[in-house]
Amino acid sequence: MRNRSSIVLTISALVLALAPAVVRAGANERRAKPTDGNLWGVGRFRGGGLIRGPCAARPCIALTFDDGPEHTTTPRVLDELDRHGVRATFFVVGRRFDGDGPVAERNREVLRETWRRGHLIGNHTYTHALMDALDERALDREIDRNAAAIEATIGQRTFLFRAPFGALHTSRASRAVFSRGLTPVFWAIDTRDWASGSPEEVVQNFRAGLEASPRGGVVLFHDTLDRTARALPAVFAEIAARNEARRAQGQQPYEFVGLDELWQPVGHGRRR
Repeated sequence: MRNRSSIVLTISALVLALAPAVVRAGANERRAKPTDGNLWGVGRFRGGGLIRGPCAARPCIALTFDDGPEHTTTPRVLDELDRHGVRATFFVVGRRFDGDGPVAERNREVLRETWRRGHLIGNHTYTHALMDALDERALDREIDRNAAAIEATIGQRTFLFRAPFGALHTSRASRAVFSRGLTPVFWAIDTRDWASGSPEEVVQNFRAGLEASPRGGVVLFHDTLDRTARALPAVFAEIAARNEARRAQGQQPYEFVGLDELWQPVGHGRRR
């Protein structure tokens, strides 16, 4: 009987000791995304499609980030997304993480961490090239070399594609994308963070973008910029304030969505 009492007391003490850790883990789990959360869109995008940018059925916001990974700024962006439980899409440039140097290795680890946290990865060409100016061989090299670097890093082929500068106008460039079964992604709101001089200006541009596109849509950021990382808390605060006002007026609030919500089928392009 004494042994049984000792065991019960020991177990009780362990439970009490671990309780704070369990509570903390539970709170984190409500914010964190599952490690395979990025697979929510892979199957949909396979084989091609199109994402123009605007929301049609309801007010929504899909966050996207271009030009990374960048080990000095992307982790801060990831942490802010985690704080709000938001999945985003990162369109990456191969030359940043493909190679043997220490910077490339750090950026590769950031890309792996982005994938582990449940975000989607998209192809943004290997050198951030203007696709409309490239011949077929150069187009193949820009797309395929980056695709191979991404797959070697995260172990998953991506079917999302964003042309640098959104320039996908020539039939040669469009054919290079659709013939690979890729889904090009454009945007509705350009925060112009690349041209902004401060985090406050980034927020102002986002606010102006929402005024011009009141139903929201795909938002373009660049995770390589310090001012963007610093602006994100205010961006989320702006969305929260607008949602509170919309609810008070009986309107639907903005909902954070994945790109699969905005995916549209296209009638051309062959799988490869």
